[in-house]
Amino acid sequence: MRRLSLPLSLAAIAPLFFITTTVVGAVRWFSSVPFWDMWDGTLQFYMTEQLKGLPAFFEQANEHRIILSKILFWLDYKFFGGLSYLLIPINVLLMFLLWGALSVAARYLFRTNRQLTCLASMLIAVPCFSWLQAENINWGYQSQFYLAYLLPLAALMSMAIWTHDTRRMPWFVAAIVLGILSTVSMANGLLALPLLIAMLALSGKSTWFRMLSLIIITVVTFALWKHHYVAMPHPAAPLVEMVKFLLMFLGAPFAYIFHCDLLTLLVGATVIGASLYLGIHWLCSTTRDPMYLALVLFAAHVGAAGVAATIGRTHFGLGAALAGRYETPILLLYSTLFLLFTYLCRERLSTIAVVRTLSIIVPLVLFSSQIATIDAVGRELARQKMQSTLALDLGVRDMDALARIYPEDTVQERAQLQHVTANAIQANISVFGLSDMKAVRDAIGKTPASLGIETCHTNIDAVDAIPNDPDHVRLRGWAFDERTHRVPKVVYFVEGGIVAGAALTGMDRKDVESVISHDAVRSGFQGYAITPKIDNVVFCGESVAR
Repeated sequence: MRRLSLPLSLAAIAPLFFITTTVVGAVRWFSSVPFWDMWDGTLQFYMTEQLKGLPAFFEQANEHRIILSKILFWLDYKFFGGLSYLLIPINVLLMFLLWGALSVAARYLFRTNRQLTCLASMLIAVPCFSWLQAENINWGYQSQFYLAYLLPLAALMSMAIWTHDTRRMPWFVAAIVLGILSTVSMANGLLALPLLIAMLALSGKSTWFRMLSLIIITVVTFALWKHHYVAMPHPAAPLVEMVKFLLMFLGAPFAYIFHCDLLTLLVGATVIGASLYLGIHWLCSTTRDPMYLALVLFAAHVGAAGVAATIGRTHFGLGAALAGRYETPILLLYSTLFLLFTYLCRERLSTIAVVRTLSIIVPLVLFSSQIATIDAVGRELARQKMQSTLALDLGVRDMDALARIYPEDTVQERAQLQHVTANAIQANISVFGLSDMKAVRDAIGKTPASLGIETCHTNIDAVDAIPNDPDHVRLRGWAFDERTHRVPKVVYFVEGGIVAGAALTGMDRKDVESVISHDAVRSGFQGYAITPKIDNVVFCGESVAR
């Protein structure tokens, strides 16, 4: 045990680093501002639920039914004001559960080798918590992406445990329940029940009653899922482009790390070949471990999701295959393939050494992307998103700012955003219910005296026209409240004795810090004024320690 403790302790350093930095990143990159699909999928959904009740949970979200995530959205709005205080921690929790599930699979596969189990479990923590999947981690809408893989994996593993000992019927029931729940995570979760049928057939442990029961449950579940379903049409794409898209999808992490399309395509092809080899090996083997079969079928599930993404997204171009949200299933696929190949080589003397070597190489390869968790980019992006919210709050059509939180540019989509925003402002929910946003709305058209605000040490550096909105201007500068020796949270622009606009502080201003005070480091502001000309009089709102 003493001989094992030092190598295992050293191997634990990288996983602990990745887990810790990802949790830190989830905090540093946190933003309460809805992003993209969240405007319709969470904010509009919650307001619809207030009118329709339960039926709102069953409405489509694009081509998916995301009932489980909608439950989480509802809870976040009901108890946390729709500020993602629940949603982001849930994403992190689901990452832990995925890693835990694969670690349990490793324990079953390497049950006679404790050292290999520990080393394998610690190694797969690195891809499971890699910041390559940052889009899923810090986007409150993405619990569905984790659930669409966690639930099928758990269902297949439960079936494997039952197959190993058919007297443990609760595991068989759990597999079916998890398979049903998978169908309301995302559309690709529909494959979970057919995979359970395949596993039951391949295991040789099925009776006609169990198989018939599972088939009936699958048919009924599919029928309910299809009720009132409207298929989403997708433009056709050339076959060659679809093949390239699928290969890019499967090799996407290498595109981020090495920035080489050819290498990415080769890795994608290798993944397909490796998966086929593992499946054929199980069919030809005399000793068939049910957990091995479960992981092979899970790899097939990820591959099928890649095919579905290929069919629906190829027309957007090959770059769409590299979307950050797709990194989660691919990293899980790599972890699964690693466990399966390690299982095949478990009796070889060199296997431990190879796994130790990978425990050094894999973290080094993923290290550069992981550093982003602790840099200042996340904080700045969060500030920019709040700036975009200010534009919505004031009714400013600053398309450059709005693109940061709603990257769609059609007239219909912009109109939908305005509609959702107007309803949210009226209801005082989500970010529009925050005190600063309400204060800004209430201040427009009032006198500084009535608001209890006073002038402060400040400067307006630039006044820019907004191409899409001639009725407003964008202002940049800095402000510092010398009375409180703090940076104000909000500054107000005054024209003719009344408030004509507002700005949020938080931008780094090293130049102001060097002249005034260290406390003024984030005194920079950016905001909007209703009138095209102002008196250059700036009033400070409530100050806050920075």
